[in-house]
Amino acid sequence: MKVLLVDDDPVFLELSKTFLEVFHDINSDTVESAGKALEKLDELSYDVVVSDYDMPYMDGISFLRTIRNKSINIPFILFTGVGKEEVMSLAIENGADSFIQKRGDPKAQYSELSQRIWQIVSSKSGC
Repeated sequence: MKVLLVDDDPVFLELSKTFLEVFHDINSDTVESAGKALEKLDELSYDVVVSDYDMPYMDGISFLRTIRNKSINIPFILFTGVGKEEVMSLAIENGADSFIQKRGDPKAQYSELSQRIWQIVSSKSGC
């Protein structure tokens, strides 16, 4: 399994990559912008995109819309510190498979994220 992590915070990206790979056996690539993520999606194959919402130039919802407009049918999880109801609604309306809020204990949030990744990938592959 291969996940593309998108977040404008390089420290958070490294933390996310480490937690997913070391504790949950999920390989990942990281990029610091939606633009770089779109380039990666053109070059490589991923099982899931996990993206932050609040990023410069293109937020997570605009990134999701761009992916869907390009007919890239990849599972998408919005993983964000923004807990606003309208952001959650926009994510689902635009084709996000899941929405997870960054909060509190990193061990708990990455356990939730990894479970969601495995569930989505299993359901998409029919396993």
